[in-house]
Amino acid sequence: MIQLYGIPGTATTAPHMVLEEIGTVYEFVTVERTDDGVPTAPPGYLEISPFGKVPTLRHNDLVLTESAAICLHLADAFPDAGLIPKHGAPERSEAMRWLMFLTNTVQPAYLRFFYPQRHTTDPDGADQVVAAAVAELTRLRDHIAAQLEGPFLQGARFTIADVYLAMLSSWGTEIEGAGSWWADPTLAAHYDAVLARPGCRQAVEQEGGSLSAG
Repeated sequence: MIQLYGIPGTATTAPHMVLEEIGTVYEFVTVERTDDGVPTAPPGYLEISPFGKVPTLRHNDLVLTESAAICLHLADAFPDAGLIPKHGAPERSEAMRWLMFLTNTVQPAYLRFFYPQRHTTDPDGADQVVAAAVAELTRLRDHIAAQLEGPFLQGARFTIADVYLAMLSSWGTEIEGAGSWWADPTLAAHYDAVLARPGCRQAVEQEGGSLSAG
C-alpha cells in the first residue's frame, strides 16, 4: 500500500511526479491546513507527520517525511523505473549531489522568499528578506543553467534530481520580471523536457500546475 499525503503545488509535487513515473498504484491524500499551517484533515495527520509538514509517504509499514527522502526511497524501491543510477555508480553520486544541492541550498532560499516573516524579527524587515532571497535565487538559477548538459542535469539521463529541479523552477515563476526562473531559456527548456514525460505531466496536471514553461 502506498499513500502520498500532500498539498498540490507544494513540495508534494516532486514525489507525486515520481509515483506517476513509476506507474504503481497509490492513493493521493489531500492535507488541509489552517493559515497558520495547522493540519485539519485528514484526522490524525500529526501522528504520522508531527510537525504537520507535507509531503508524507506511507509505504506499507514505512512512514517517511521530507520530499527528497521520499523521492530517493521510491526510486530505490522501484529500480525498474530507472529514476536513479545503481548503488556504487559514479552517476548515482552525481545525481545525489544535485538532489542535495537542490534541497539544502535552493529550497531554503525559496522558503525565505515565500515566508520572509519567519526570517526576521523586524516588523518592517520582510521586504529586505525577500530582496535578498531573490538575489540569491537568481544567482542559483544562473549557476544551474550554466551546469545543465541538456536536456537533463546529467545529459540524456533523467533522474529524480530533474523532478526536483522542475518542481523548484516552477516555484520561480512567482519571482517577477527577469528574476523568474523561466526567464532563463535553459531552465524553461529543462522544465518542458521533464513535463514531456507522461508521468510527470500527469502529476502536474492533477495538481493544476503549469504544463509548459511557455
